[in-house]
Amino acid sequence: MTLGMKTVMFKKVDGNPQHGLTLSGHKRRLGYYVGMCILLTFIWVDRGIAQTKKTQTPIPWPTSTWSEASPESVGMDGAGIKNAEQMYPQIFPSGYSLLIIKNGQLVSESYFNGQTVDTNNHIFSVTKTFVATLVGVAIKQGWIKSVDQRVADLLPEYQIHPDLADLTLKDVLTHRSGVASRQEFMDIGILLKAKPKVTPGTTFEYSNYAPSLLTAILDRKAKQDGNGTVSDVSTMAENYLFDPLGIDISEWRKGPDGVPEGGNGLHMTARDMARLGYLLLRDGHWEDKQVLPEDWVQEASKYQVGFDRQKGYGYLNWVRRLPDKVNTSQGEQDVQGYFAYGHRGQYIGVYPKLDLLVVTTADATDATRDTFFVPDLLHDFVRRFIFSAIETNGSTSGE
Repeated sequence: MTLGMKTVMFKKVDGNPQHGLTLSGHKRRLGYYVGMCILLTFIWVDRGIAQTKKTQTPIPWPTSTWSEASPESVGMDGAGIKNAEQMYPQIFPSGYSLLIIKNGQLVSESYFNGQTVDTNNHIFSVTKTFVATLVGVAIKQGWIKSVDQRVADLLPEYQIHPDLADLTLKDVLTHRSGVASRQEFMDIGILLKAKPKVTPGTTFEYSNYAPSLLTAILDRKAKQDGNGTVSDVSTMAENYLFDPLGIDISEWRKGPDGVPEGGNGLHMTARDMARLGYLLLRDGHWEDKQVLPEDWVQEASKYQVGFDRQKGYGYLNWVRRLPDKVNTSQGEQDVQGYFAYGHRGQYIGVYPKLDLLVVTTADATDATRDTFFVPDLLHDFVRRFIFSAIETNGSTSGE
């Protein structure tokens, strides 16, 4: 019997030629099994490569438009998503929009009360999270050294109360400026000269006006350290954040000093709000650029200071105090969420472990829905109706 160039001889074993044939049969069977194993290995490797290519197909960045997908294609239950779409306007009758983005793709988009995909709304305090992100941009560009720098050193032209001498950027970013939220503090010159309510860096005290210190600093740095194309904070934001992400703002309200407000005032669409969320979800990376310092999002989304039993604060965004237990196809996971929130129901919920974004806009003016209650209601909606659409057994548990 000839295999290629090699001749295989059958020999007697113990004087019995059958033994030789039996041994040869074993060899043939062994060769058959080895051949089949090699063939199956090639098949599975080929399938694995094809599957890897399929799963690694890059999803287009949403700079110009969002890629859309069915819930099922990203591991979500279509019926569950439909239920979420129907429940949202029942729970939030003044809701404007609900967007669900999973794995970088828009799987659900609903509008209510006359709103459309092109409607620009005032995003209220979500403005704060945009401003905090711009501080990260300024650090990435080398215009600001760190969040530990003192406001007094960055705004030397202003007269500053002695009790605010050690106020840092981090104090402002975490609402520990000590500055109360008073209408006259729209003028940051007045704000900086006034005695703070508490010692900076010690106590969480929500202020709508202290964040304008950040836009004033960014405006000064843009004029001082800009590269010629950046003349103020507005052009800095356009060149380094809004344009790269494809965000088109329709308005950014200015304060008495002519500098855009740091606490409120931005107007944009729900899809553009989602682009900020996606930048944070991708750790400050966008297309082929690192827009923010490598560790910025990790610090900005970290629980820096407590507020109540459900949430605390990072860098001008809210952080869930405890993770939610979510049963997924990979087993039970601790899902730690954080979110930008604006008065009346503007919300960007970021859930990195699930690669999930949830965005809402609304006009929740009902007196029973004060500004600190609506975000908890929104998170509960996400937990009950959106998390459940990606679970294996339909149950959730939170704090």
